[in-house]
Amino acid sequence: MQTYDIKETGPGPIISNICRQLEIQKTINDVVPWDSKQCLLDPGTHVTALIINILCRRDPLYRIKEFYREQDVELLFGPGIKYDYFNDDALGKTLDKIYQAGPKKVFSAVTLKAQLKEGITYRVLHGDTTARLVYGDYEYKEDVLNITRGYNKEHRTDLKQFKVGLMVTEDGFPVFGEVLDGNLDDKTWNKQLIKNLPDYFNLEELKKIIYVADSALVTQDNLQAMGDDLQFISHLPENFNLASELIRAAFVKNKWLELGKISPGKKSASYKVQEFTRELYGRRYRFLVVYSNHLDKRKLNGLNSRLKKQKDTLEKAAQKFMKLTYACEADAKDALIRFLKDHRNNFYPLSGEVEKTTEKVKRKKSGRPPKDEEPDYREVWLVRVQLGELDEKAYEEEKKLASCFVLISNIFNSYTAYDLLKEYKEQSVVENRFRFVKNPIYVGPLWLQKIERLEAMSYVILMALAVYIILQRRVRLALEKEDEPLKVTGDKKSFNPTGNKILELFQPVKIIYIKEGGAVKRFLPERYYELSRALKMIGFEMEIFINPRSP
Repeated sequence: MQTYDIKETGPGPIISNICRQLEIQKTINDVVPWDSKQCLLDPGTHVTALIINILCRRDPLYRIKEFYREQDVELLFGPGIKYDYFNDDALGKTLDKIYQAGPKKVFSAVTLKAQLKEGITYRVLHGDTTARLVYGDYEYKEDVLNITRGYNKEHRTDLKQFKVGLMVTEDGFPVFGEVLDGNLDDKTWNKQLIKNLPDYFNLEELKKIIYVADSALVTQDNLQAMGDDLQFISHLPENFNLASELIRAAFVKNKWLELGKISPGKKSASYKVQEFTRELYGRRYRFLVVYSNHLDKRKLNGLNSRLKKQKDTLEKAAQKFMKLTYACEADAKDALIRFLKDHRNNFYPLSGEVEKTTEKVKRKKSGRPPKDEEPDYREVWLVRVQLGELDEKAYEEEKKLASCFVLISNIFNSYTAYDLLKEYKEQSVVENRFRFVKNPIYVGPLWLQKIERLEAMSYVILMALAVYIILQRRVRLALEKEDEPLKVTGDKKSFNPTGNKILELFQPVKIIYIKEGGAVKRFLPERYYELSRALKMIGFEMEIFINPRSP
């Protein structure tokens, strides 16, 4: 008797086979202690199942079994595997095992094996942290991840958070990742990272690496810790006096080197630079003053906000000042001179004049005055202040200054100014990886009852990020050798598709599942074979959708 069914596959078989090629299952089983007599499935298979779910749909732990009810689990994991092996209790226990083994160690083992398998090399590493908001009231516990309130770019002070620190290659592969306390600041993280780098790289490797980070890297302790052993490129913090001094010196010197566009886009900014060498904390560094013809919106909004605040302050001061009276003209003029001097500024011109008037003298006697009593008046002097309109020339000059930022580096000879700027602008690669870590499509509202499980799950998400980047990297490398771009969803074509666009291509895929007696036959509808080109770029044939994965 035959039974028919339709099974969801989506990109699941692709992810499953990438995990097999990267030996994620074997690596985890070697690192995480487990007892085959007490477990239906090994931890490596559970983690693979979590990675597939994260990249396909991302369900809460208690709904992952529902996800696999619609999947062909034998196609993904091998013969004899049933969907209810992925219940939340079993997955939760695997997360407990990962935590006990050390989730950071497990993640490092997986990414190191993947890096070697894919032949990923790097010259530049980009580092940064981000806050991951959580739902639920996590109680503070000693010796575990501290989920607490802290600064985040979403300004959600009502939610607790933990942080994720990443160091990624130029194409975004996470070489190093860690889950951090929610109130750890970036300066401290960079300090800890620099201290721990010798645990991951030997001295010769460190000397070849260029570390790119944002302005939180630039502290006295961090600069001294890096010394000459670690090459770096960073953004000199704007609150350093040296930053404003160098920018103003660049406009005085006015010997700009035109670099043009760094990015190929039509709306990309064009840059020009000037170089300086200065001493900071007893060591000489190379500084690059960079002018962009596209003023950052945040900087422009900040400038406009400061000017509005300055105008409001001047108006209030003038109103208060004009309420005062003076007994003689000389006193009034002296007071006006002092006021104009104290409130001199570059943006709002101030002027004033004094004028004579009379005011009623307050009665010295108490009580109601008689009806026939004439009030006494005296001559006094008042000051009138006029606040002019915004000086457009000064405003444009300030916008020019705001259009500049300063890079700092200890690389003097091997990199041109263009190279330094280009490497720094690639810092967006780590920020894009944070979009994956925080994207609800992949991560969802992260809430687990136990902090230990939440930390372990966070490292599994970073493993999923590594798989995602390898998928994206394979396709992009393949397209570099082709003349025809890849057609992605929305009838768009790209030589540089994101991992998300590649996954979307395979999201609709389903198979016909026929069971006759004890035999199973799978058929792939013909229309899906148009995806074979994209699949070959990833490294597979369409047969992965109908032939079960070997154990």
